[in-house]
Amino acid sequence: MRVKIIILSIFVKILLILFLLKFPLYNCEFNPDFRAFVHNRYGLPIVNQLERRDLGNDASTGGGPVGNEEAVVIVHGITNKITRFNGIIEKLRSQGFQVFGTTWGDGGTTPVGLVELRCAYVKQIRSMLIAVREYTNKKVDVIAYSMGSPIARKAILGGTCVDTRELLGPPLTEHVDTFLSVAGTNNGALPCLVPIPVGTCNKKNGLHCESEFLSDINKLKGYEGTNIFSIFSTSDEKIGLKMCSRLVSPIIGETGYVRKEGLTHDQVMDNTIDTQINFIFKHRPR
Repeated sequence: MRVKIIILSIFVKILLILFLLKFPLYNCEFNPDFRAFVHNRYGLPIVNQLERRDLGNDASTGGGPVGNEEAVVIVHGITNKITRFNGIIEKLRSQGFQVFGTTWGDGGTTPVGLVELRCAYVKQIRSMLIAVREYTNKKVDVIAYSMGSPIARKAILGGTCVDTRELLGPPLTEHVDTFLSVAGTNNGALPCLVPIPVGTCNKKNGLHCESEFLSDINKLKGYEGTNIFSIFSTSDEKIGLKMCSRLVSPIIGETGYVRKEGLTHDQVMDNTIDTQINFIFKHRPR
């Protein structure tokens, strides 16, 4: 009987190892060292703002030994959590990058059409950029996806929030090496062609091409970082290609871009990971 129990125990352990090899567990919380740094430097409210344990243990990531490469901050898109981008997070880490991210918003509880570009989200991403910059004592790289791109750009730009009139502070341009927008809604989104008074398509802090928020982040150029890139597709079914006679994704004054043919919105984000890493590491697509 005892032999059978031992054999069964070994069999279960083997199955568990095989499961973990096929479905690896991701580190989706802050490393204790980074958490302690944020707590000691900024206090518990900022820890809570960035770690987002109110959304579970899969709403933030980052920390650990500082490597040779610049740290990368991932900014997710509308209704996502940071773990939506575990693919590129793990690939970046395998190549020696430290990767950080927080979940802005409520992780998808609010429907897509009601999510706005709120000052609270901008402040959260700005806090993350500042914390990572001071933690690593190096410039940071930023990869921002979809609606996360205009939020991250405003976080870097600083100034005044259009919805609350809160003062954010000066630009963070000198602290960012590379800013990469992937399928970004930098000039609006085609579903918002007709403005709606509330929600995602409003003309104050929404994705209508003439919203105050987008006008604010597009009135200056070159502030996003030393190197500014974008990746977008001509077949993006969620944000479209053009709006108000402008391409919706490219950033005014950017260093360069990659225009894909035939990729959907999610395919732009998921099928261009090697290109994204090249932009961060080499400052070129290949």
